[in-house]
Amino acid sequence: MSEDSINLHNAEQCSNTTLKKIKKQRVKGLDSIRFLCAIWVACSHGGYPPLTANLDTTDQLQWFVNGVYTSIFCGPAAVIVFFLISGFCIHYPYKNSWSKETIIPFIIARLTRITLPIIIAAAMIEILGIDASIFYLLVGWSIVCEIAYYLFYPFLRLLINKKKGWQKLLLLSYFPTILAFWFFPLKLVNYPGVGFYYVICLGFPCWILGLLLCYSIDNINPKKSLSKKNLVFHRILIFFLAFASHVLALQEVLGHPFTLNFFAIAAFFWLRKEITFYHDRPTSKFMDNIGKASYSIYLMHGIPAFIISLLTSELEHSSKFFIYWIILAILTSAFYFLVEKPTHNLSRKLFRHFLSKKAHFSHCSY
Repeated sequence: MSEDSINLHNAEQCSNTTLKKIKKQRVKGLDSIRFLCAIWVACSHGGYPPLTANLDTTDQLQWFVNGVYTSIFCGPAAVIVFFLISGFCIHYPYKNSWSKETIIPFIIARLTRITLPIIIAAAMIEILGIDASIFYLLVGWSIVCEIAYYLFYPFLRLLINKKKGWQKLLLLSYFPTILAFWFFPLKLVNYPGVGFYYVICLGFPCWILGLLLCYSIDNINPKKSLSKKNLVFHRILIFFLAFASHVLALQEVLGHPFTLNFFAIAAFFWLRKEITFYHDRPTSKFMDNIGKASYSIYLMHGIPAFIISLLTSELEHSSKFFIYWIILAILTSAFYFLVEKPTHNLSRKLFRHFLSKKAHFSHCSY
């Protein structure tokens, strides 16, 4: 066998080992949480059950009941949880080892995985005649943040090798959050309101918290299993904090950009409890499987309401609710199997291909 053949064989072994390592380190339960967060976002943007639709909001008591009910569905809080999970999933396979050879394959694979679906989703939005600014407000701003963080990560990872380095970066990343109290109106409701570039800065500490979550689960002791009661308590707490932040935002007291970055700290401890609990317990296969399509749900959830508005405005609220979820289920299924899943496969192939090339030239030195 020639030296080039040996090097190529070693490169392929190296890339396959890296991919296997990533697959083995998949953490149980996160896909289920992704699914619930995607559903929560859809509910917050009009997909919630119309239980209070017939209330007279001119009556003070009925107005209060309706306000409490609609505040339950805090979509922005679910997006913050997405940020934490994203940071966790990006860093977990690489927390102990990283090399320059991984940078290009990583960037190409991650950008392929996130940008191709959103390009196709944006094309669908254009064809349907939906205002692009609405699409940005619903999902685009968070995707912009994710792309920025994917680009930051490889170079930050070269500079930061230990937990303490990420902790220092976390403290620095909260600086724009503190400055926001002086630069923007406190009643500013949503993140996109701070502008294209500043929203990236505001979401960054939430993403860094996800990276730090990787280290906090290292010492899980199976013998000290977390009780279901303890987990339920943290679930109720995180739900209440999300609800409270939404009430403050909708009442124009204190907007999401000023509350949810601190909500992310509570979400950090909640996710740690979830990961600890399911470390040695089975998860719901049904929710895990559907959770794989959470990105498709997220991208498609704004379309059903527009389609319903084109059909008729005379439908009852209950009918609109069921039609909304039927359309979303159809769109999500089609988009996942035709776009998202093939994109994932393409992303893996590109990662393997470019990692093999890099490893070939470096003799798989890492």
